[in-house]
Formats: sequence, C-alpha cells, structure tokens
Amino acid sequence: MTFELYSSALVNNRFKDEYGNLSKEGNTICGIPQRSFPLNWKGIPEGTESFAIVFIDYDNSEGFPFVHWLACNIPGNVTSLEENASREADFFIQGMNSWSIPYGPYENIPEDLTLHFGGPAPSSEHEYEIVIYALDRVLNLEKGFHYNELRKAMRGHILSKATLIGLYG
Repeated sequence: MTFELYSSALVNNRFKDEYGNLSKEGNTICGIPQRSFPLNWKGIPEGTESFAIVFIDYDNSEGFPFVHWLACNIPGNVTSLEENASREADFFIQGMNSWSIPYGPYENIPEDLTLHFGGPAPSSEHEYEIVIYALDRVLNLEKGFHYNELRKAMRGHILSKATLIGLYG
C-alpha cells in the first residue's frame, strides 16, 4: 500500500480560507494564522516509529522558502491530526517557523507564535507544500528545533514520505 496524506482543508487543490489570512473567523494572532490543518494518512510503512511534518511556502515573495510549520515525534500508531492540533495537542514536538525572522510588519513576533503552526498570509496566490515523513525512529530533537536540524535528524531514517500541494491566496 502507498503511503498517502489527506486533508479536508484542501479542496480542488486550494486550501480553505479559514487556515490563513483570508479567514473571517478571527483565527490570527499578530496577523499570523493559527489554526493548523486537519491531516489524515494511511499506508503506514512497516517499522514506522514516528512521523514528522513540514509545511513550506516555496513561492515566498522574499525569495526564500518560508517554513510555516515543523512537527516531529508524532507516534507511529497515530493516523491523523485534528484541526488545530498545533495549539491543542501535546503528544508531539514543534519546531521554529519562519515567522521568527524579523521583516516588514512582523518585527516583534512573540516566541509562542514561532513555535506552532503559522499559517499562510500571502499578498497574492502562493503554492504550499505539506510533507509527512514516516520515520524508523523517534528523533532526538527539542521544542524549537530548526528545519536544518530536522533534516539532519531524519537523514537515513525516512521510510517513506507523502506530499500535498495546494494554493492559497
């Protein structure tokens, strides 16, 4: 069976407005969207001990990929994350997102907002990518880890990965 990732937040290859800056539900703090996507996966490879999730905007207008969410050590027997798990669940570790980079109107973002899902807030349409990695071990990382640390920790331990790509804005 193929390892696959799904989300009800993605409809016709577009992320629903409520998960980003177009939300009319007040899901932002300091202009940063806070409600993480519901995610479901199946076809888990044998030997999976944990999962890691990376949510990135490769169309960032500043010219570099923008990391919106990093999560790891999701137990290998888990097959989904509920909507807003970034804020409400406590059974996995989250890394530092790119909202921590001071620029433009986002100069003094509270640290708490950089250690959770920080959703899409583009001024024009962007393409976003969510990747889930099935890993053969639990990673030796601590809260606030960086993307480069995650990549190095996963090296040689990725059993499979699944990707969702969608537009927002």
